[in-house]
Amino acid sequence: MSEILVNKLTGTSTAGSILVTGEGNSTTTNLQQGLCKMWIHFDGYTGNDIRDSFNISSAADTGTGRYRYTFSNNMSNFYYSYSVGIGGNGDTRGDENYGSTGATDSANGFTTSTLYTRSRRYDANNYDLDSDTRQIFGDLA
Repeated sequence: MSEILVNKLTGTSTAGSILVTGEGNSTTTNLQQGLCKMWIHFDGYTGNDIRDSFNISSAADTGTGRYRYTFSNNMSNFYYSYSVGIGGNGDTRGDENYGSTGATDSANGFTTSTLYTRSRRYDANNYDLDSDTRQIFGDLA
């Protein structure tokens, strides 16, 4: 068994920037760029509470199937990558989460401090999710 203990990792060109050699030893990946910068598991169906999260200061249910997630640490711009997990609301109708940015709640749907989301069913009606999961990859401010 091998064990590595470090208190600090430092890159050669930028403080905190670490390059990791990829599979096949032919390319490198910047470790900071590949880390998830925000994630949340939110109960929007019964409890309207954060079950677990990273880099989230608050969450709000702003209407049926609409949620607002405020970051603890802002993103450097709104060109980040946002993804959604599939969640249900506990019934058996085969509903799925068709997540999208809530452009009606912000000028462009994405901001550096807040993510607005909307969850819809197959019939395009909004509905509350029992398990709303979201992730963001991008650059922190």
